[in-house]
Amino acid sequence: MLLEQIAFGLSKSKQQQKIAVGCLDNTARAVHVFGQFDLSEIFAEDLRNAQIYRGIYPKPLLEKIKQHGIENTSTYVRAEIGISNITPYLTFEADGNYPCVKGIDIIRWGLKPEVRYLKGSIAKRYTKSYSQEEKLIAQEIIAHIENPSPHILITMFLDDVRRLFNDTCVEIKCDKRLNPKFVMAYFHSRFVNWYAYNFVYNRAIRTMHFINYYITQIPLPKAAIEDASQQDSIVAVVDKILAAKQTDPLADVSAWEREIDERVYRLYGLTSEEIKIVEESAKR
Repeated sequence: MLLEQIAFGLSKSKQQQKIAVGCLDNTARAVHVFGQFDLSEIFAEDLRNAQIYRGIYPKPLLEKIKQHGIENTSTYVRAEIGISNITPYLTFEADGNYPCVKGIDIIRWGLKPEVRYLKGSIAKRYTKSYSQEEKLIAQEIIAHIENPSPHILITMFLDDVRRLFNDTCVEIKCDKRLNPKFVMAYFHSRFVNWYAYNFVYNRAIRTMHFINYYITQIPLPKAAIEDASQQDSIVAVVDKILAAKQTDPLADVSAWEREIDERVYRLYGLTSEEIKIVEESAKR
């Protein structure tokens, strides 16, 4: 099979039964059963996602995330996909054309050096709708990485020169209570990538779309929304990263990224043992 599969076994019964949940272990050619769970332990509250890997993580950790996080974030963030059917009109020629981004151009915190453009005659159709002064743009397909252990890498940057972007990208629009720099740092954090990989995408391998349906299943920390000053310390770190990247696109910002990770953990009140669980599952 080229795509991930899921199978449900059903039986007629009026009794409340627990559900056995497991996954295929390719190395052992067998099904590894996590355990028996109530519906509420496996499915999201609105039943739109079967979070089967909740069964392998400690309940206190999951309860803490639920306590400190907003689970349905549709009133705080939304994703809008870029312009379709413009790929044939993209070029690296600047003269008479308009800056435009494809997903492959995006790296964390910025863009690859070579600038892409959209033919001017096509671009003028979209400049009013898509070229806001400042906007968060993310890769529409999330990268799945095998080493040193399977994990994902959400990737975005803050555009401040009114670029257009095609449908391999999404714009992340934020509620006024959220600083876009905070949102970018938060989505880049180990915590979010661990959560999304395990509970939103269920450890998928191929074609994980970073679109509104999935983005709004990633929790946001209540503390940072209820008290906007909680975002300030993370925004200050982002400013350092962006300044370093402006000087040298290849600058090593891992120490600052680590600081962001630690601040996000504190927003959820995670203990050192709980942080270790997250980081062991989200090694880069």
